[in-house]
Amino acid sequence: MTGGVEETTAQEGVHGTARGRGRAEIVTTVVAVTAVVTLSLNLRPALAGFSPLAGEAGTELGLGAGAISLVTTLPLVCFGVFALFAPALSRRFGAERALMATMPLLAAGILLRGAGATTALLLGTVLVGIAIAIGNVLLPGVVKRRFPTATGAMTGLYASAIGGGAMLAAALAKPLDDLTHGWRPALAVWALPALAAAVPLALLARATPRGAVTVPDSQATQEADAGRRPVRRLTTAALAVFFGLQSVVFYVVLAWLPRVLTEAGTAPADAGLPLSFVQLVSLPTGLTVSILARTSRSQAWYAAACGVAGAAGFTGLLVAPGAAPYAWALLLGLSVASFPLALAMITAKAGGPSHADRLSSVVQGCGYLMAAAGPLAAGLLRDATGTWTASLAFLLVMAVLLAPVGWFAARL
Repeated sequence: MTGGVEETTAQEGVHGTARGRGRAEIVTTVVAVTAVVTLSLNLRPALAGFSPLAGEAGTELGLGAGAISLVTTLPLVCFGVFALFAPALSRRFGAERALMATMPLLAAGILLRGAGATTALLLGTVLVGIAIAIGNVLLPGVVKRRFPTATGAMTGLYASAIGGGAMLAAALAKPLDDLTHGWRPALAVWALPALAAAVPLALLARATPRGAVTVPDSQATQEADAGRRPVRRLTTAALAVFFGLQSVVFYVVLAWLPRVLTEAGTAPADAGLPLSFVQLVSLPTGLTVSILARTSRSQAWYAAACGVAGAAGFTGLLVAPGAAPYAWALLLGLSVASFPLALAMITAKAGGPSHADRLSSVVQGCGYLMAAAGPLAAGLLRDATGTWTASLAFLLVMAVLLAPVGWFAARL
């Protein structure tokens, strides 16, 4: 009789432990999703929020289009350079701890940008670029590790959150400027959500032992096998060029679309809205493409469609920029889905979390260094020619190239 009671008690203890472990896993998953989403929401507002205010900032600081384009180029240079160091930070401190540190650094950079003259703007922009670079690179590995059975959906979710943050910042830039009576406090506002995002990241880092790996053994084996694939270097190179081309398209649009429309006759107060519409269109499109790309046998058709949409949008801006700005923004928004598609391709082709960190580092590092020339070239062409025709023709070529390069990268 006593043995039966002891056996029942032992079984209840086992079930209770299992339930407790199940609740702990649910809580950790919720914290992980919250951390990924809040971090993602903060990876673009510092950049997108500056674009509609660039003209005002340039006038106050005495900067022309070429000089202002340097402010939009610096983050991309930082994305490329510091992306190469992110995997080392992940190995040394853990990805979650490294990501946690990016948010206070991002807030500091945002505040420094508006604290003084041109030097403060540039130094703050560098800090912003470093913080975002680390987040860009380490997120795919965290998603691969934390959500091994839902990588496509989570990639789409965090890519949509990145786009959503950019959309919100672009839409609120002028209202915040009017409310705070200046571009400096309007930019400083975005330090608050960056600091808030550090909280769930800190909770996730605290719940993650250093060196912990939470992926199935089979996935670790895949990762080891991935390193021996003979096409790996060619695949990496193709992905880097695809990532670079889509980054050129996105960041030139982010930096200069409001000014292109303003010079075409759109009221300055309304010029930022089509940029927000670009992001609005890209959110559901990017989420859908990420999920479909993860489950499809090939992402080639999606890559080609993104290139075609971008080429059509830039053709419209080139021929009649002020005639139908929201139609051009719609097409550009469809093209911007190439960003979550590129992220989905990285996670799909990486064998495991550590390989995802390395692949993401190389692809984004090389891609962003390639993209860094985009906003600067567009601004310099505008200053040299006096119109946006040459700049838009350059972007049209980039969008046309996006289709075959993406097709090739997807087929490898």
